[in-house]
Amino acid sequence: MALDKPEADGRRARSIASRSRIIEAMVELIAQGDPNPSAASVAKRAGIALRSVYRLFEDKESIFREIDHWLVRAYNSALTSPFESEHWRERLYELIERRASVNEAIVVFRVSSQTARYTSDFVRENYRRSIAREKQTLNSILPNHLKINTRQGRALLIATNFDTWRFLRQDEDLSPAATVAAIKELVDDIIDRAPGL
Repeated sequence: MALDKPEADGRRARSIASRSRIIEAMVELIAQGDPNPSAASVAKRAGIALRSVYRLFEDKESIFREIDHWLVRAYNSALTSPFESEHWRERLYELIERRASVNEAIVVFRVSSQTARYTSDFVRENYRRSIAREKQTLNSILPNHLKINTRQGRALLIATNFDTWRFLRQDEDLSPAATVAAIKELVDDIIDRAPGL
């Protein structure tokens, strides 16, 4: 039995390395513009046999879970750390800046999740949870007359969401700073027209 242990440890180390290469390959393919890479594409990029992908991951959902864990570890603290400002309007500006910064880093993954949610149960549920968290965070900042169940609150929700950022940043081709400024202006317009100020 003692003689078998190094071989078993070697197989385990190779499996861990192969899993890492598969995740890296998936991330690279998504980052290069393929929102839903095939298992064959992943295997080719990782430099391993296709059967190894299926052996190490029971399905694509498992790979999506690994990527999600990686993204959460990398960026969750940027979105969930306490706000520095005390006034709700300044906190709202902080939220816009934080989201914009994270969006710059993970835009390809957000776009990929918007595509993959139609074919992946995990991505669909994760996408819904992510949207729910974004709503909850925004709602926790806003005063009662601007909560997201109000007309102006819904407008603020749209103004601060990923799709608005992406439209301004990519379709309108604004710089990162100009995108943040445009969202803040939009938010100011909504707030300034709201009753109850």
